[in-house]
Amino acid sequence: KKFTSTKVAAFMCFPAKEIIEVETFNGFRIKATPDHPFLTPDGMKELRELKEEDLVCCFPFEGVEYEKPSDEIILDDTMFDGYIHLELKKRRLLPLSYNHPAFPYILKVMGYVLGDGGIYFTRSRGVVWFFGEKEDLEKIRDDIKKIGFTPSRVYSRKREHHIKTFYGDVKFKRVEYSFKVTARSFAHLLCALGVPKGDKTSQPFRIPAWLFKCPLWQKRLFLASFFGAELSSPCTVSGHGKTFAALNLCINKREDLIENGKAFLADIAKLLSEFGVKSKLIKERFEYEGVKGKKFRLRLVIPTSEDNLIRFFKTINYEYNRKKRFLGCLALSYLLFKKRFINVRKAVEKKIDLLKKKGYCLSEITDMMDKLIAKKLVNRRFIKRSYWKDRKSSPRIPVSLPSFEEYVSKITAGLGKHGHVWDKIVKIKKCHYDDYVYDLTVCDEGHNFVSNCFVVSNCGIATLKTNLMLDEVKPKIKELVDELFARVPAGLGSRGEIRLSREEQFEVMKEGAKWVVEKGYGYEEDLDYIEENGKVDGAVPENVSETALKRERGQVGTLGSGNHYLEVQYVDEIYDEKTAKAFGFERNQILVTLHCGSRALGHQIGTDYLKILAAASRKYGIKIRERELVCAPINSPEGQRYFGAVNCAINYAFANRQVIAHLSREAFKKVFPDAELKMFYNIGHNTVKVEWHDVDGKKKRLYVHRKGSTRSFGPGREELPKAYREIGQPVIIGGTMGTCSYILVGTKEGEKISFGSVCHGAGRTMSRHQAKRTWRGTELVKLLWEKYGIYVRAHSMPGLAEEAPGAYKDVTKVVDVIHNAGLAKKVIKVKPLGVIKG
Repeated sequence: KKFTSTKVAAFMCFPAKEIIEVETFNGFRIKATPDHPFLTPDGMKELRELKEEDLVCCFPFEGVEYEKPSDEIILDDTMFDGYIHLELKKRRLLPLSYNHPAFPYILKVMGYVLGDGGIYFTRSRGVVWFFGEKEDLEKIRDDIKKIGFTPSRVYSRKREHHIKTFYGDVKFKRVEYSFKVTARSFAHLLCALGVPKGDKTSQPFRIPAWLFKCPLWQKRLFLASFFGAELSSPCTVSGHGKTFAALNLCINKREDLIENGKAFLADIAKLLSEFGVKSKLIKERFEYEGVKGKKFRLRLVIPTSEDNLIRFFKTINYEYNRKKRFLGCLALSYLLFKKRFINVRKAVEKKIDLLKKKGYCLSEITDMMDKLIAKKLVNRRFIKRSYWKDRKSSPRIPVSLPSFEEYVSKITAGLGKHGHVWDKIVKIKKCHYDDYVYDLTVCDEGHNFVSNCFVVSNCGIATLKTNLMLDEVKPKIKELVDELFARVPAGLGSRGEIRLSREEQFEVMKEGAKWVVEKGYGYEEDLDYIEENGKVDGAVPENVSETALKRERGQVGTLGSGNHYLEVQYVDEIYDEKTAKAFGFERNQILVTLHCGSRALGHQIGTDYLKILAAASRKYGIKIRERELVCAPINSPEGQRYFGAVNCAINYAFANRQVIAHLSREAFKKVFPDAELKMFYNIGHNTVKVEWHDVDGKKKRLYVHRKGSTRSFGPGREELPKAYREIGQPVIIGGTMGTCSYILVGTKEGEKISFGSVCHGAGRTMSRHQAKRTWRGTELVKLLWEKYGIYVRAHSMPGLAEEAPGAYKDVTKVVDVIHNAGLAKKVIKVKPLGVIKG
């Protein structure tokens, strides 16, 4: 799973009588309640279960304390005119102040462009280019979108480079990745903030004065992004695997701009000093003779003092460069590891001197140090030299200390390349406490347990409201259904009009319904009525197999087969007038409901991870009672990969239903030019969600798995669309193509009984094979039209027979049970006029 920013889902405080204090070998400390879960190599464990010598997962980077930015304006309306002014105003980027919500992203992008980017103007056009590794560029693209601009896709091309350097000519081949932003207003915005245009080696520029007024955390964003592009990577000195080399920041300047280059590096040094990081300017040297004259290299060095490097990696580190950031976190952990060894040895040396003064002999003191010897913190030779004081320098690291490379292989096992490390608990103690403790959870949290390989496809249902009535549509139902049948592909293996490149597949899996809306398949307001606004966080497309990607091709905007359908319905009965009015329903109103999921993509993810998690269940010693209910700890490598893939399927399903909804709008418009179709609700059926529920009188964060069921929250939940928050969640329960369906509303009582969950349909009473032996598809089509006035179009007659009304339970009885149990309350009953099946 990717290490990414996310929103806070809840902030809590509650009283506690006991806490536990923990300290790790590298000096990380925390106080927490005994039941708080911590990530260990064996998965999540409550703190009360841990003891000294146990490993816990830590993230060594700390950053700097947040400080509220001022409202001082940096750029105002008078600094631009004409088209540029209009474009920036349209994006709400003027006036631009320190506390503007887009300003942190602008700072990061600005820092990177100063390094591996460039601004170029040709006539009236302005283009900003970015160069780097593909994954890093995708992160920058995401941030540019948050500023309000649309970046191009990431381009790639093979390049042969021939570079003249101080050491001679260097030739190499590589694949170069880049993207651009062609909005002139974006280029003008960066230039107005002080980013130079054109060739930076031939332009004078400094750190703009306004940047020195930023709070420290904003300065860090700028520096870390600039360093992600320009500062050297952390590495050890050649032949000395336990000592880090200095970090180098190099820039090239034309001969007449050397002093300007020095002033720029002096500005960087001044910013570094605010973080307590020392740096040193190295004398310039001639680098090469270019077309525009001699070029000189200027260098700012961050010295190798371990405390200095610790301050740098702990507070600044790198942004927009995943590899450097990863190495920076590991270097920090190693430096803290070394420092702990030295501090322990200094303390032991003092203790030995004190014991000697008290009259203890060498052998007695050595016996007292047996635990430290066993932990390899000291050895007998160290004790002897400390006793006789024949050491001329301060204690140093032992020869047995692993090199950086050896250390990294041990502390990152199973944690990926995000900068997390394993660290050993050296102190843990219970403390009496009689006050409040504070906790929070985020929208993309992982403190729990993932199971049930079925939860992959986010099969779901969406209903649209129309401004049409039964008497208008019924006479034209055949024409309407035929038009829908022509526009909405359905059936096993069906393909739609959208063909996605591999890059676009990844974008759909990450962005969900938002991506297709941006491509014109729907309206912004649709997203307000989709569960999670049409996108869940934590999707990792890299965790989806090539087979799944190949099977997906062309399936966005297709119904599929089985129990998936599209129905034209009308409101037959209203049970709760007040709620029906709030939902926007009236008697005989036409609705459109579509039931589908993530198609072959989700199915293949399920198939792939059924095997992976079966092996994981055996690996982690989890007893499985049903072959397909395999599982793995949420923070195991297998659990993380699976959860990232599941979220891809969920987002893909949101996008699929959104496209079908929009295709349905177009079909209605063809038959009824004045038709208006508004999204009522779009929700998943096969999902897993991190939610808060009451358990034994306490609020607990749970993973709620819903297979063949739908969420049914009562009023007041933040997860609900604003329009329904005071009413409760719409609950759409499908019946059959020959009977009826229901829309209910969730209740608070249902949250207590079933964690806010109800069934999503009537449920089958016979197998598909038995249904095909009992009915013929052609006979069903004829019966439903002649007896009930329901017009059915299907791509497969045997498939239609599988879905015969008689193969399902009586949905009215099912819904009555839900209503009477208080799980949800009936609002309306709808009946079908026209049906499309795969």
